Amino acid sequence: MVEAARWLPRLLLIRTDFMRMLTSSRRSPVARASSRALSASLLIFVAAALTGCGDETGEAAPAPGDQAAAAQDTASAPQAPGADGEELVDISAIGFDEGNVETAVVQVVEFSDFGCVHCANFHQNSYPVLYEEFVAGGDVVWKYIPVSIAGFPNAMEAAMSAECAAEQGAFQPMRSWLYENREGWMASDDPHAMFRDAAGTLLADAGAFETCMNEGGQALERIQQGTQIALDIGVRGTPTFVVQGFPVQGAPPLDQFQEALRSLVAEVQAQPGN
Repeated sequence: MVEAARWLPRLLLIRTDFMRMLTSSRRSPVARASSRALSASLLIFVAAALTGCGDETGEAAPAPGDQAAAAQDTASAPQAPGADGEELVDISAIGFDEGNVETAVVQVVEFSDFGCVHCANFHQNSYPVLYEEFVAGGDVVWKYIPVSIAGFPNAMEAAMSAECAAEQGAFQPMRSWLYENREGWMASDDPHAMFRDAAGTLLADAGAFETCMNEGGQALERIQQGTQIALDIGVRGTPTFVVQGFPVQGAPPLDQFQEALRSLVAEVQAQPGN
């Protein structure tokens, strides 16, 4: 049974047992961690054809077969909540929350790299649809955590520009601009100038944005902290989603993401007390 996410969005529940299986070699012996069986809603993800960017070691997001095998191993050893296969991570100081915490019953945490083409494709094509149905609809809280894992050109500066825009309440428009103009700023010898020009259009105080970009400070610390948390829990490619504790490495097709979230929301809402 999947529990309602009443602790959103301060903490991240992560199925570390499943994440370890995803990031381990298929030929290596992987201990079967004790944890709850996966719900049918979450199992929809394991059959999806996922697309993602690998890390600097050249590793790509796990194939659907890898996720399915890991899910079967994990689901074969159910146990009570709080087992060694689960971990709570404090994510209150990082990322950007979208949604109504008072009504949401499902949490999605997304780790994305602005330099990743699959992250860009997801946010330009799938996320607007998911946002309208689930986030604006009040059932899902979505936390976006920018990371810099794969070493894409100028990606750290891009993440900085998003953080600095967020200090003026303009994270979403800057995120959209970064993905729409990804090829340009990645190829630029002066990406800072491009980000500055974008800030002049999108933000109320371009001077404050410039100061934030030059000084780094808390904006840089948040990116570094988010990246370290991602690495610590086993993220090796982007985008990676943690849906109600279940890690999904790579972007599922829109229809399967919708099916999984619809089923998961209905499952949680059907529980006594919801």
